[in-house]
Amino acid sequence: MNQEVIAGMILCAMGLFMLLVSPVTWWKIAEKRKTKDGSGPERRYTAVLRVLGVVFLAFGIALAASGL
Repeated sequence: MNQEVIAGMILCAMGLFMLLVSPVTWWKIAEKRKTKDGSGPERRYTAVLRVLGVVFLAFGIALAASGL
């Protein structure tokens, strides 16, 4: 395997992980300690996480396909 395929597989794994794990769980891990009230993530935050998951997955597939 060459580097493009490995990088593509890593990006695919990251994208799938971001899509499968709840945005609230991501927020609790990464951002809850930064807030004063800890009320929960905004809708924009959850939307951005979902979009990033799709982008990582798409780039991973494209990168892995280009390396084959």
